[in-house]
Amino acid sequence: MSDDARARFAACGTLAEAIVAGLRLSPPWAVTDVVVQDEYTHDLVFQTDAGGPAIVLDCT
Repeated sequence: MSDDARARFAACGTLAEAIVAGLRLSPPWAVTDVVVQDEYTHDLVFQTDAGGPAIVLDCT
């Protein structure tokens, strides 16, 4: 992952901010999966494409 992507995701405080930040990157990082831990905790999997690297964000 590029330093730009790391910085943009690190600056996010909400799920909505993470989704927008990912889509603004080039190439865009889109949500490919959501893992529901409980009613308050969700893990988001972002990827640039189905076979590429992924990042998982823990969002509460």
